[in-house]
Amino acid sequence: MPYRKILAFTVLFTLAQAASAQDSWGDDEWESDWGTEQDQGIDVYGYVEAAIGGRFESSPYHKRLSIAEPRLQLGFDERWQDIAWTAKADGWYDGFDETWHGQIRELNAQFTVFDNTDIKIGRQVLTWGIGDYLFLNDLFPKDWQSFFVGRDQEYLKAPSDALRITSYFDWFNVDFVWSPEFDPDNYIRGERISYFNPLTQQLTGDDPSIQFVEPTRDEYALRLFRNHEGVEYAVYGYDGFTKSPEAVTDNFQPTFGRLTVVGASVRMPLGPGLVNTEVANYNRHDAEDHWRALVGYEQELWTRFTGGFQAYVEKGDNQTRTVFTTRLTWRDERDDLNLSLFAFVSPNQSDGYLRPTFDYRIDDNWSLSGGFNLFFRERPETFFGQLTENNNAYLRMRYAF
Repeated sequence: MPYRKILAFTVLFTLAQAASAQDSWGDDEWESDWGTEQDQGIDVYGYVEAAIGGRFESSPYHKRLSIAEPRLQLGFDERWQDIAWTAKADGWYDGFDETWHGQIRELNAQFTVFDNTDIKIGRQVLTWGIGDYLFLNDLFPKDWQSFFVGRDQEYLKAPSDALRITSYFDWFNVDFVWSPEFDPDNYIRGERISYFNPLTQQLTGDDPSIQFVEPTRDEYALRLFRNHEGVEYAVYGYDGFTKSPEAVTDNFQPTFGRLTVVGASVRMPLGPGLVNTEVANYNRHDAEDHWRALVGYEQELWTRFTGGFQAYVEKGDNQTRTVFTTRLTWRDERDDLNLSLFAFVSPNQSDGYLRPTFDYRIDDNWSLSGGFNLFFRERPETFFGQLTENNNAYLRMRYAF
């Protein structure tokens, strides 16, 4: 509910003001500090970008054009009386649906209380967990439509309206996140990317008759973490809903199943690289439980060339899905050119996804990026197999300031 967000923001902002004022009033030079802070200008940054991309083949559901958009992002960071303010917003014209769009990606305040606790409230991008493009305990919203049409990878992480409290102790640290409203993924639902509809048992484009029913309650996420002698440990918990519609209502409309997740991760040095492992148990309140696990390893294979590997398994009572991933990254000596290949392959579902990309920094302001989204399959109902009609290539030119 909006009033809950307004109430939470008001209470915590008042708390921050009080804490800040208490610290300032104890300072003999409060007046001169105040004047200095007020005289500081706001540092505005951002970029202008143009993106173009298209599908390799004609589709019965969509035009060949997959992305065509000029985009402007503006942001600023400012500190006032021990409160750090951040704002970042995007505006763009979407040539695919021929409409203008806007999004506030960040609008938050951050401050410290009790000397060991950081509080961040407002719109923010949240992330944790250690998987590379594999999210086990990271149940914060993702934007899969942006990811699969060629927007910058920063847009894979969608923003949340949330309260985040991080406390630091001698033996462990605590992260707590409360989202007063459910934040789903920007999931694939047909209007831009076709998918396999399990109810009709066929590939589907945009279907106005399908109404996605979203829950109305809040979500909670918790992380306990520490770093001891170079080893990173973490334990996770989540109470909310699946981020994409994986259940149906009594009227057979897609909806989001109730979900509780507990998990853990470890990352540490091993030989010349880093090894990591992560597990999670998914307790579905309306369906069978299942668990997920991965193990990964990354190292520099030779100068400026890095390789990473992950093995992932998802197991329920009725089926098992395995995925292997590889990330290969090379950068030139001046770090102006970056070439990368990320590959997903599922042996037991006989499908996969290849994501080759390049990034070239022309100078301090201009850069050029591009890549491909390539899916392959044996059957159309598998995770990546349903997306093969959306194979595409894209280019982006950016001027940053």
